[in-house]
Amino acid sequence: MTEINKPAKKEIPFIEILKEAARIVWRNKFLLWFGVLMALGSPGSFNIGNNENWGEKSDAAKNFLETHWQIVLAVALVLFAIGIILFLISLVGKAGLVRSVNLIVQNKKTTFRAGWREGKKYLWRLFRLFLLFFFATMIIILVLALPVVYLAVTGSWVGAVLVGLLAIAIFIPLIFILALTNIFAEFYIILSDLKVWSAVESGYNLLLKNILNSIVFGLLLMVINLAAMMIFFSVAAIALFILVPAGVLFYYLNKIVFGIFLAIAILLFVLTILLVSSIFLTYKTTAWTLFFREIAKVENEEAEKVAEKETGKQIAATPEKA
Repeated sequence: MTEINKPAKKEIPFIEILKEAARIVWRNKFLLWFGVLMALGSPGSFNIGNNENWGEKSDAAKNFLETHWQIVLAVALVLFAIGIILFLISLVGKAGLVRSVNLIVQNKKTTFRAGWREGKKYLWRLFRLFLLFFFATMIIILVLALPVVYLAVTGSWVGAVLVGLLAIAIFIPLIFILALTNIFAEFYIILSDLKVWSAVESGYNLLLKNILNSIVFGLLLMVINLAAMMIFFSVAAIALFILVPAGVLFYYLNKIVFGIFLAIAILLFVLTILLVSSIFLTYKTTAWTLFFREIAKVENEEAEKVAEKETGKQIAATPEKA
């Protein structure tokens, strides 16, 4: 009786991967420039506070929009165009970072310029991949939200709440699968030079075979992210404790000096956020690159066997062959 060959199982050295990612970033600080490019194209969030004059300001803003809608539209289009450009640059930065880390792991020399040049080759495929997953996410949200909206409109509030909870329970794992498939598909595009749909298929198959390891690694990075945020907010709190009294003092002494102080404080705050974001994005992407290389090794033998049988057909190269 012949024994059925099963896919090779391998223990993933999670902690060693995280340590190695830190060592790579520390020893190759030019990688942080890719992180800066990625941070510039990352979406931010803005909070609007409430105050007593909000209604008056809202009316003033409405009047301004009605009177100068052409200016508002032009500014909005310019900002949208700038956002798209920065997002495309961030994709080049991500591709350049992944290619550079892949070379560094193989003890090959590389530079920021070389990484940028390599990253540009994958821009449009990464952009198409982003659009694919973006529209897939929108469709999932629409399909799950429609029954909830219908029940709410018809007055079935209990049903709407129950269906809403069910929709959330379905949405979370689906988004998780989409997110990890997108990450692995990006690596297949950048490191294996695959087309978009082939990269999606390869990324999904790789996720299915390594779903538990992927969950563990994602949670570890989440813990690191939370720790970094706690450190950042602690430093920010100390800075505010020093700057706020100084700002109040400058405000009463001289309004011009206060304005200069406020401008410098805001600039330093923005630069600090950019720096922290750049460092974390560089580290996180480096760690995911090492993790991808590790789990993709398991598929190496299987890919070679398939390649022997299917000559003439494009087969996904593993990162070792990239």
